[in-house]
Amino acid sequence: MRHRPLAFGFTVVLPKPAQQDRSADVDRLTAELEQRGFYPVHVPLDIMQRLPYEMRRNDFTLDLVVGCTDLGYVVLDINNSDTVYGIALDIGTTTIECALYDLNAQKKIAVRDTVNPQAGYGADVLARAQMAMGGRGDDLVQVLREALHCLIRDLCDKNRVDSKNVYALTVAGNTIMTHFFLGLDVVNIPIAPNIPAVGHAVFCSARDVDVPVHPKALVYVFPNAGSYVGGDIISGMIAMGMLEQTSPVLFLDVGTNVEITLGCKEWIMVGAGAAGPALEGGISGIGRRAEPGTISHVAIDSRTGETHLTVISGGDPHGICGSGLIDLVSELYTRGIIDRAGKFHRGKEGVVLKDGVASYRVFRSSGKELLFTEHELKNFLRSKAAMFAFLFVFLKSVGMGIGDIDKIYLSGALGCGINRESAVNIGMLPDIKQEKMVSIGNSSLRGAAMLLMNSSLLDDVRHIRSLITYRQMSEDPDLLNVLQGALFIPHTDPELLKG
Repeated sequence: MRHRPLAFGFTVVLPKPAQQDRSADVDRLTAELEQRGFYPVHVPLDIMQRLPYEMRRNDFTLDLVVGCTDLGYVVLDINNSDTVYGIALDIGTTTIECALYDLNAQKKIAVRDTVNPQAGYGADVLARAQMAMGGRGDDLVQVLREALHCLIRDLCDKNRVDSKNVYALTVAGNTIMTHFFLGLDVVNIPIAPNIPAVGHAVFCSARDVDVPVHPKALVYVFPNAGSYVGGDIISGMIAMGMLEQTSPVLFLDVGTNVEITLGCKEWIMVGAGAAGPALEGGISGIGRRAEPGTISHVAIDSRTGETHLTVISGGDPHGICGSGLIDLVSELYTRGIIDRAGKFHRGKEGVVLKDGVASYRVFRSSGKELLFTEHELKNFLRSKAAMFAFLFVFLKSVGMGIGDIDKIYLSGALGCGINRESAVNIGMLPDIKQEKMVSIGNSSLRGAAMLLMNSSLLDDVRHIRSLITYRQMSEDPDLLNVLQGALFIPHTDPELLKG
């Protein structure tokens, strides 16, 4: 499987039958493929049925599409001379993102994303699992599949690709999202002892999961490491090169949940907890995902108190995304507009009362204003505190501190364009040297794309999963104590933040 894509096309010329060579047609094909290093190889019945005619029609020259699985190789199609395409898919709780690749040329063609429509059933995975427990599981599966249909067809149509030439799909997501994708029951995940239906990687066909590509396309779903640490984290570990790390590193993926990975090529520990959707538009009434019209960065002039906003694609803003929110809280604290406990100083420039609640006016124009309230600030600080408390207790549980970490890899919303100085200033990230922090964006999609292009990484995924120890973070007795101190900016004991 060395460095071959998950599916690929190539041409094979078979020796013709003769008196001295009376091999059956299927045996003739498999023997030739095995000589070329494709072993073991499986020829499905529908290919067997077509094979005698196709071999003789083309004078024993075949254009094959072959797929790689964990059991070997499978012939997916014959005499398809078109380009072979693949799609990497990240099913996030808030956003679904996919990338289209030319697998023969090993080249990325385009990336598209859409809002996960399951948000209408609940902002987080637990709310959606509870809806499934109440009998709405089929609805959640259906709306997700409808969104995937639209997204994949749009991606292919916009790039003039026939979706029937997509022969491979790699899928990463948290445990509950991939269960919905596969149509598996999620009702046992939220209930102790929190057991998913499946933990290992899943290979199936596109037909099995109703994906609008070639019906026999290989679909690979990354394995999960526990009820709340899913294949998106294992895919992320592929992207950040966990098996190449010789010293302990941290890998943080923050969205609706915070997922923490600690380890190196010899051992890995993972854990997760509900941090609250601070970076995905769920904390503030003006919170939005990063899209045109949202505020991505904020600066407050120390002399005039004027607020300077960076708006994605320009124009008047209609909301603020996670990176902008972190900047805003950091600037409010630095300029003395809020105190360490998250209270607004009334009378400061920009502070107003709205329905008796202290708020900061982020933006105002004729007929529109964006306010960030003290209640929303408190919610943000709870989310920030949960994230740091999980991180600190996680390290402490193995006798390590922040100073023992070689590097911190930031993914998810935390790894997509945030000002790390702002995050450190408010105690969301540890106070370590900037060169020790590495932002890797959407590592889940990146890892899925890497495996799509290089099937030998199937072995790396298996090896990573074998190294993982899953830690149930919510059961740690030290968590509440650390959490209380982290509710302040940056912390009641700032020394805890330093590496």
